[in-house]
Amino acid sequence: MHPTRRALIRHCSALFAGLALAAAVAAQTYPSKPVSMIVAFPPGGGSDVLGRAVGKGMAEVFGQPIIVENVVGVGGSLGVVKAANAQPDGYTLLAGSPLELIYTPLGVAAAKNKPEDMRLAALVGHTPIAIAVRKDLPVNTLDEFVAFAKKAEKPLSYGSTGMGSLYHLMAEKALQTAGARGLHAPYNGMAPYLKDLMGGVLDFAVVPLVGPVIGAIESGQIKALALASSQPLARLPKLPLASATKGFEDYQFSIWIGVVASAKTPNSQMAAVHKATYTALGNPEIRKIIETAGSTVAEPMTLAQLDVFYKKEAVTAAAIAKSIKLEPL
Repeated sequence: MHPTRRALIRHCSALFAGLALAAAVAAQTYPSKPVSMIVAFPPGGGSDVLGRAVGKGMAEVFGQPIIVENVVGVGGSLGVVKAANAQPDGYTLLAGSPLELIYTPLGVAAAKNKPEDMRLAALVGHTPIAIAVRKDLPVNTLDEFVAFAKKAEKPLSYGSTGMGSLYHLMAEKALQTAGARGLHAPYNGMAPYLKDLMGGVLDFAVVPLVGPVIGAIESGQIKALALASSQPLARLPKLPLASATKGFEDYQFSIWIGVVASAKTPNSQMAAVHKATYTALGNPEIRKIIETAGSTVAEPMTLAQLDVFYKKEAVTAAAIAKSIKLEPL
């Protein structure tokens, strides 16, 4: 072999070995600096509340600050895109939900993210969802809502976190079941449309039963009609299940919040985030914050189980979108 070629091969081998060693060292020392936790919606929503709670616990495990950053816009897509395009080294995470990760790309043409861009490192919690109306809408049950919506002279206005979001699809599914019309008003997050629902600007909405929403229900600022779940909610024991109403037997949904990273993140960093998240969720103080907000702490899952769960969620969402003939706008 020519001496120059032999030297080049030795140089490349040394280079690759050096890169491999550097990667191994980086994995062993991760994290050696503050970690960013992006929330794709405004402060006050489910992702924000749970993201900050688990971030606090993860910071104690890592020995490094977790800096929460709200990146709002395009139905949550802007936050996902920022996390997906960041250096895939575990230093940029997302407190993500199926809203922005899976549903927004189905209904928003401007969304530049796809479900496969990201990967679940851990599930934090599950939040039940309810159909709620403004306090002065003359209905108190889901049956009464169906009858009112059918006879309404104009479409009932409702808000959601954006075209194609879970809340949008659930509201459309409810209207479709009722045989009624609706006027959709997309918002950049749950907190803004909750404010308009409390203010009487909107007629109804599908809302996650977390923190400020439960407070608004208990204080009488909005009326919750039915729970889209298979089990009653201890915090609101008088709230009936939607499945008890004719036509809504299969109207069962919940929203999860998880710690998510770019799909390109190395397994070693994913494993570290996975371990730190579930260690944080074992902290009674962190669990109390999550449960007080109205969510149920998620049971631990392996990374392989999380991959299967996430892919199944994407398939289910696509089926719902198809059932109401959703077209991205």
